[in-house]
Amino acid sequence: MAVTEIRSSRPATDRRIQRTRAALIDAFRDLVLEHGYDAITPTRLAAAANVGRSTFYEHFASVDEVLGVSMGGLFGPMVGWTLSPRMDPRMVEIVQHFWDNRKIGKAMLAGGSRPVVLGILTERFEAGLADLQAASPDASPKLAAAYLAAGTLAVLETWLAGRAPGSAAQVATALHAAGYAAARAVTVGVHAPVPTSS
Repeated sequence: MAVTEIRSSRPATDRRIQRTRAALIDAFRDLVLEHGYDAITPTRLAAAANVGRSTFYEHFASVDEVLGVSMGGLFGPMVGWTLSPRMDPRMVEIVQHFWDNRKIGKAMLAGGSRPVVLGILTERFEAGLADLQAASPDASPKLAAAYLAAGTLAVLETWLAGRAPGSAAQVATALHAAGYAAARAVTVGVHAPVPTSS
């Protein structure tokens, strides 16, 4: 599922557009916490945001797209930093954000939203891997992206559930180390030397 931008012909900087989108995303988060993702429909979401159903469709194609937009701000940078040789310290901030908002995080990583989130994250990793050059014709960026996305979600879910205690820095380091190693294996080969710290 590809996340698209504003469907209205008005400029993206229009404050009414920004307010409406923010209201829909806020209402979406509230509904996820209160009723779960599977109970959300465009009609219910529009009513909760105090807008019409047609207004909802001016901004989003589906509830899945609202989920994609609400998670995209976290997943976009996280994927980029995972695929980089050095871990960006801001990755710790994103992981900490998941912890600080763990109630909504756990809700979005469960039930009907989980496959959607997994799909969004897989797409992000696939796009990131496409920017890197594969050394082997046997390399499959699509499979690597699926592996990276599933692994990232598994680590976050386990940590948020309290089954693997650790600090945000430890989780970010684990995500980066495992993710970068997997990405490197598929793009330059398993036996390629890993760059050392300078």
